[in-house]
Amino acid sequence: MRSASMVLTALLMVSAQNGITQDRRAPAELPPDISGVYQAIANRDTLPGGLRNTGSPSDIVLLPAAEQQRKNVDLSADPEKMCQNIGPFRMMARDRTKIEIVPARSTIVMLFEDISHGNMRQIFMMRGHPEKLTPTWLGDSVGKWMGDTLVVDTIGFNDQTWLNDAGAQHSDALHLVERIRPILGGRFLEYRVTAEDSKSLAKPYTYKRYYERLETDIMEDICEQ
Repeated sequence: MRSASMVLTALLMVSAQNGITQDRRAPAELPPDISGVYQAIANRDTLPGGLRNTGSPSDIVLLPAAEQQRKNVDLSADPEKMCQNIGPFRMMARDRTKIEIVPARSTIVMLFEDISHGNMRQIFMMRGHPEKLTPTWLGDSVGKWMGDTLVVDTIGFNDQTWLNDAGAQHSDALHLVERIRPILGGRFLEYRVTAEDSKSLAKPYTYKRYYERLETDIMEDICEQ
C-alpha cells in the first residue's frame, strides 16, 4: 500500500509541473535544485573537509525565569512522548531525521517520514508573514534564495512545543532563521538554524546538521503511545 505521504508527494509534484510558469532565467541564475529525500547524518560521522554536526537544542541558555519554569515542567508531558508535533527546532536536530523536499507552486514543502512528530512544513516563497497570524505548532515560514542558500524565516508558534527534551519552554516571541544549502556536489545539505526568543533565551542559539541525499522514498513512521 502506498503511504499517505507518498500520495501527497505525487500530488505536489504534479502541482509543481502543471502550476509553475517555465522559468526562462539562465541556468547560472537559477537556485539549486534541492528536491529529494535526505536523512540527517549521525553525530559521530564526519564528512569530507571535517564537516560535522555541531550544537544541540539541549545546549540553549535560558533566562532565569524561563529556567525556573523549566524546572517545574512535568517531563512526562513532553509532546514527543505524546506523539504530538515537536516543532522544527527540535525535529531537525533529531538523529537520523528523514525528510523529503518538494518544490510546489509558490512554496517549498518539507515532508517528514516521522509524520507524527514532524508533519509537513510549507515554506512560502512569494509572500511575507501575514499581519495577523494564528499560532501553530510549525509556525509561519517564508523563504527566499540568497545565492545557493535557502533562507527560511519562521514566527507564529503556539505554546504546545518545547525547545528541548529537558522541558525548556519558548514564548510567542520565538523566531527561527534557517539556512539550507547543498554541498559536496549536492550529495548533502548543510542545515543551520538560529533560534531567538527575547522572553525565554538568554542569547540566540545556533546548531548545524548535515543531511545526506538518499535514492529512496519516505514512508510512514507513525508514533504509537
